[in-house]
Amino acid sequence: MKKIFSAIILAAIGTSMLTGCIEEVEPLGGEATLDQVAEAPNAFDNMVSGLTTGLSGKRDYSPGNNQNVWDYGYTSFFLTRDVEGQDVIATGSNNHYQVWYQNVKYLSAGYAVSQFPWTVYKWITNCNNVIKNAGANNYAEPPADKKVGTGIAYAMRAMFYLDLVRMYASKPYIVDHNALTTIKADENRTIEEAIHQERMKWDEAFEFILKDLDAAEQYLATYNRTDKYVPDLSVVYGLKARTYLEKQDWVNAEKYAKLAQQGYTMMSETDYLSRDNGFNTPNSSWMFATKFVSSDINISDNDGDCSWGSVMLPENGFGGGYASNYGGVNVIDHHLYTTIPVTDFRKKCWLTFDLDGMSKADAVTKLAEYTNYPERVYESGKANGYGLNGMCFKFRNAAGKADVKYEAWCVSVPLMRVEEMKLIEIEAAGMQDEARGKQLLIDFAKTRDPNFTYGQHNDAYYNNSTSAFQNEVWWQRRVELWGEGFSTFDIKRLNKGIIRSYAGTNHTENARWNVEEIPSWMVWTFTDTESSYNGGMTQNPDPKQPTGDSAPFVFQ
Repeated sequence: MKKIFSAIILAAIGTSMLTGCIEEVEPLGGEATLDQVAEAPNAFDNMVSGLTTGLSGKRDYSPGNNQNVWDYGYTSFFLTRDVEGQDVIATGSNNHYQVWYQNVKYLSAGYAVSQFPWTVYKWITNCNNVIKNAGANNYAEPPADKKVGTGIAYAMRAMFYLDLVRMYASKPYIVDHNALTTIKADENRTIEEAIHQERMKWDEAFEFILKDLDAAEQYLATYNRTDKYVPDLSVVYGLKARTYLEKQDWVNAEKYAKLAQQGYTMMSETDYLSRDNGFNTPNSSWMFATKFVSSDINISDNDGDCSWGSVMLPENGFGGGYASNYGGVNVIDHHLYTTIPVTDFRKKCWLTFDLDGMSKADAVTKLAEYTNYPERVYESGKANGYGLNGMCFKFRNAAGKADVKYEAWCVSVPLMRVEEMKLIEIEAAGMQDEARGKQLLIDFAKTRDPNFTYGQHNDAYYNNSTSAFQNEVWWQRRVELWGEGFSTFDIKRLNKGIIRSYAGTNHTENARWNVEEIPSWMVWTFTDTESSYNGGMTQNPDPKQPTGDSAPFVFQ
């Protein structure tokens, strides 16, 4: 394994993560120092801009390698987390998310892929650099012309840390408030501290994240952004809602979820199922987003194959991409699909499960109900090593560009939607007053399914201590937020197991695992570079690779 100098330790000296040899004490490879950057024209504004423009389309894990299909930025983590559970299946003959879905032994500390989350610490370092450049160390008040930029840095750092603490938490907060999460690498940490540092416990992590969000709330209070690719006050409120949801502080989770919703409206059926703009263009529901542009290295190089569009958009007509042509499709779990009523318009985001048994003529006719390109989708399904059943059509190519190489994949991806905030509000309200939460849930669900009946979605996934109400909310989250990166977070938060083996499963053989507790591969290990150089850190255990498929579970 090619090792890198610890990204967390590099954060202590204020430089972004590099991929040089571990012996390098000084960062090499053309990276500018903080002092050099600070002296450049428009330095501060450029540093702030980079916090969000650098989220997508860049090879942060291995800049010189164009073969890591999953190395395209923040949204790739959506899939690494979602395929670890049961709702999103990384399948086909050539799916590069198999490590997180099936070959989980390679997530052990000694394997290179365990370094992938370290790219988040590169983004954290960039946030730290903005804070230091603004003179805001230790939450000191920055000058007026740098307050907005500092607020954006605090918001982004909080978002990254909330992701990391949930990825690395050894146990969910509901089980152990003192469980270890991740390493704190703020703008003040020294090298000496970095090599003798323990991970934060849950409450310490919450305190740190919320302090960042308090500062962001202060400095972004009057900020009016020009687009949704930069966080504003509503996003700060949304991040607070996520944090308090994880902490099970129901009063504050409800409060901030409601604040976050102001000015937004939920996606309609037309928005949701648009063949031109479906989940590729910001709309009235989207609160925060990222985008891929034609100049991104992940779009312009290697035929754009290492990009979100390549792995998630199955309709292109130029012979490229894993979802369309190279056998790497991500599909919905059959059981979850069967629990979605036909009157719920969201069910139309995935192909029906009878397609693979149809004649070509019948299948093409049926496919026309989902796509403008039924013939090519049919041929793709026959060649991908999996088939058509359950293929995802939630995310679409750029409008009118399905046949235009590169441009088809220059799309936006939501990072926060008002629907998520409504579901946080609903869960938080119901955990205080179930009758109130139930009515809010019914109101939400009827916008998706006018015939919705409460009480039909109570699969417990081995944890019967969660109430029927909370299971109902979880089901709505699983359907509404499918493919948007929440699966592992919710399974861990609710202390659930996973079920992949059952009658009629479409999970891959040798990945049909039923696990009655949080799967070990959802507790991410720290790359052994970090544990070797940080003598004060407690390592998470390596994940346990199941030895065979489980006996089929019988859903009631």
